[in-house]
Amino acid sequence: MRKGKRGISAALILALLATMATGCGKDTGKQEENDEDPIVVQMETYYNGAAKIALDKLVTEFNNTVGNEKGIYVKASSMGDMTELFESLGKELKKPEEERNLPDIFCCYGTDAIEFDQQGLLADMDDYFTEKELDEYIDAYVEQGRIGKDDSLILFPVAKSVEVMTINKTDWDKFAQETGASLEDLSTWEGVTDTSKAYYEWTGGKAMFGRDAFANYMLVGAYQLGEDMFPVEDGKVSLNLNKETLRKLWDNYYVPYIYGCYTSNGRYRSDDMKTGDLIAAIGSSSAGSYYAQEVTVGDEEPYQIETMVLPVPGFEGTASAVVQQGADLAVTKSDKKTEEAAAEFIKWFTGAKVNSEFCLASSYLPVKKEANQIEYLEGIAADSDAEWNDMIKDTMEVAFEESNSYELYTMTPFKGSNACRNIVGASMQEKAVADRERIASQEITAAALDTDENFEEWLQSLSAELEDACR
Repeated sequence: MRKGKRGISAALILALLATMATGCGKDTGKQEENDEDPIVVQMETYYNGAAKIALDKLVTEFNNTVGNEKGIYVKASSMGDMTELFESLGKELKKPEEERNLPDIFCCYGTDAIEFDQQGLLADMDDYFTEKELDEYIDAYVEQGRIGKDDSLILFPVAKSVEVMTINKTDWDKFAQETGASLEDLSTWEGVTDTSKAYYEWTGGKAMFGRDAFANYMLVGAYQLGEDMFPVEDGKVSLNLNKETLRKLWDNYYVPYIYGCYTSNGRYRSDDMKTGDLIAAIGSSSAGSYYAQEVTVGDEEPYQIETMVLPVPGFEGTASAVVQQGADLAVTKSDKKTEEAAAEFIKWFTGAKVNSEFCLASSYLPVKKEANQIEYLEGIAADSDAEWNDMIKDTMEVAFEESNSYELYTMTPFKGSNACRNIVGASMQEKAVADRERIASQEITAAALDTDENFEEWLQSLSAELEDACR
């Protein structure tokens, strides 16, 4: 035992000498007050591919610079996709409070943040950002992160996208030359409907148009027409299904779809453009690198096409609006030092230059006003190895135009909002697909389905589903 004590004493003396030697040496690069271990900030995302590579690179840069100076170490990991991420977080929520292991920062949508907020698990970023700092960000991006009765800023914008319309201009020009069709006609939903009918007749039965994320058509369309399907007041939602509004949405999607003027065959409409099944489609601006550069019809040889990008249509006589989408960052309530460290990283990560570097790799839009212009992003692209071609540039240019001049729509989150959005996104779309198949098999005619009675039946079904989901 005496031998053991002498060993411990010797070890302590050696450690003390080492500490004294370090203190007499040169500056190690760490801040003077940071004598303790750095604050470790656990970050959980759903990023994969190029976005994950870019994030990992930037996290390393932060840890070696600002983090090193301020005693912060960010450790980022990814669950692979948002569904997997929230399945993991959901399991933690079900555990007793003392057994939970939630990350300090995680990607989150407003509809998913509700449960965390109701349990008081999310930090208010207003405590860590000044009004002057927040004013540097796109106003709509910040405001959509204010959730709950107190409008606390519990979600912070990091990367965003809108929707754009892409056109196979090579095949469009052939159609336009023979029929007199104009691209201006595609600025309204009524114009898209009429032009698609003309294209169907000109081609002898081919669809012209399709879209991804059908819920966006319904929700933004209703909003443009002056109606909010799910008004929320004091955290409570009510259901507002205006019959005239829903009929307008029906007439400009379901009806042209069952007549064969619209379609949706592949997983995404960009897939349908590559196979020549469509010459116009609406999808996320973040998918710019996936839009068609050539078309392959059946077993024929592929041919190159010129693709152009246009803003999304609106309804005649309404103000321009477009969905804003993209997961934000939430900070878990913990201790003040950890929350401050998390906020410090978010400030750095959403800085104009760093954020633009990440957005270039992930094809999203930067969140600061300074970076919300094509010239700024082009300058960043010139100094990076990120993919940057005419298609991505054109997509970003239109996306910036929309984010700067359109009203940016976000569905107000409430308990059950995910279920309601899923119903809105499936109800008309699935009926249109099923009814088109019935028509193709000659079970019924399109004219027999293009009736007031069919619309009323669908509306009643939608209303019943949504009333159940809102309870």
